[in-house]
Amino acid sequence: MMLLHEGLPLRPHDTLAAWTLEPAVILTLGIGAVMYARGSRIAMLRSTRASRLLRKESLLFAAGWSVLAVALVSPLHSMGGVLFSAHMVQHELMMTIAAPLLVLGNPVLPLVWSLPARQRRAVARAAALRSVRAAWSLISRPFTAWLLHGLAIWIWHAPRFYDASVTSEVYHTAQHATFLLTALLFWWSLLRRQTRSSGAGLAVIYLFTTAVHTSLLGALLAVSENPLYTAYTLEATSAWGMSPVEDQQLGGIIMWVPGGLTYLVAALVLMLGWMKRAGERALLTDRLRRASVIAIVVLAGACSRDSGRAATALTGGDADRGRDTMRKYGCQSCHSIPGVRGAAALVGPNLDGIASRSFIAGVLTNNPVNMMQWLRDPPSVDDKTAMPNVGVTEKDARDIAAYLYTLQ
Repeated sequence: MMLLHEGLPLRPHDTLAAWTLEPAVILTLGIGAVMYARGSRIAMLRSTRASRLLRKESLLFAAGWSVLAVALVSPLHSMGGVLFSAHMVQHELMMTIAAPLLVLGNPVLPLVWSLPARQRRAVARAAALRSVRAAWSLISRPFTAWLLHGLAIWIWHAPRFYDASVTSEVYHTAQHATFLLTALLFWWSLLRRQTRSSGAGLAVIYLFTTAVHTSLLGALLAVSENPLYTAYTLEATSAWGMSPVEDQQLGGIIMWVPGGLTYLVAALVLMLGWMKRAGERALLTDRLRRASVIAIVVLAGACSRDSGRAATALTGGDADRGRDTMRKYGCQSCHSIPGVRGAAALVGPNLDGIASRSFIAGVLTNNPVNMMQWLRDPPSVDDKTAMPNVGVTEKDARDIAAYLYTLQ
C-alpha cells in the first residue's frame, strides 16, 4: 500500500506529490524511447520515400509511450495502492490504450536499426533460426495470444493474487509485466494480421470475445456487495469518500463499460478498414489480372527481344524508372540488387534472377499480380516477414516490378 507519510495511506491532498520514480521503470522507458528515436532516424535517412509513414508510426509510438509513462510514473500509480478503482484505470491504460498504440508504432524495425551493425546482424541470424521462428509463430497466433491475455486478466484478478500484487512489490511488478506483455502480444497478433481477409474477421472475433469476458469480470466486480480484496481497507478508501465495496464497484464499472467499449471500437475500426481495403484490392486485382493475360501473350512473342520491353508489357510499369524508385524506398539497405548503385546488403535475399524464381518470398506464386501485392504490403502476405510496409504506391509498384522482371 502506498504510504506517502510513514504509517498513513495516500490521501487526496498528497496526490500531486506522489510521483513514482522507480529507477528500473524510468531506465526502461528512457532506453526504449532513445532506441526507437535513433532507429527511426536511421531508417528515414535510408528511405526518404518511407519517411512519411515512419513519421506517422513514430507519433503513434510516442503516444503509446506517453500513456504508458502516465500509467507507471504519474500519481495514478501511487493511487492504485489505496484505491482498487485507480488501479483498474492504470491497468486499462496499459492494456487497451498504450499497448495498441505501441504496436501501431511498429517498433521492431526502428529498434533493430538502432543497434550497431554487428548486433543487428546477430539479431537477424537469431530471428532466422527455425526454433525461434517456431516459438514466435506459436505464441503470436491470435488464439494463443488471446488465450494468454485472457488468462492473465482473470488469474491476476483472483483475490489471492490481486491482494499479493498490492502488498508485495515483486508481485506488483510481475502483475504489470504480465498485463503489458500479454497485451502487446494480443494486439500485435491482431493488428499485424488484420490486413488479410481472414485475419480481419478473426481479429474482430477475438476483440469481441475479449470485450465480453472482460465486461463479465467487470460486471461481477460491479454488482458484488462484499469486498473481494482485503488489501484495500476502509482506512485507505474512506479518505477518498468511498467504502472498499464502493471502490471495488467503481473499478468493476471502469472495466465493464469504458474497458469493454475500447475493444468493441477497435473491432469496428478494423472491420471498416478491412471492408475498404477489400474493395480496393478486388478492383486492383481485376485490373492486373486482365493486364496480365494480355501481357503474357505479348511476353511469349517477345522472349527473344529486349527484356526491358518484355517486363514493361508484363507489368505495365517502366523498368528504368523502377530501378531509380527502388533507391528512393531504401531497398538497397536490405538487398543486393544488380544495376542499383550501392545495393549490396545481405539482410534480405539477393534479388539477382528473381524473375526466374517460382515463388516470391517463398509464399506467393511469382506473377505480376502477386509481385505488386508483395511490394505494396508485405505483412499482409506474410505477417512474420521482416520486410516492412514502406508505403509503395500502385504506380511505383508497377515500375519496381518491371525492373525486377528484367533480372532473369
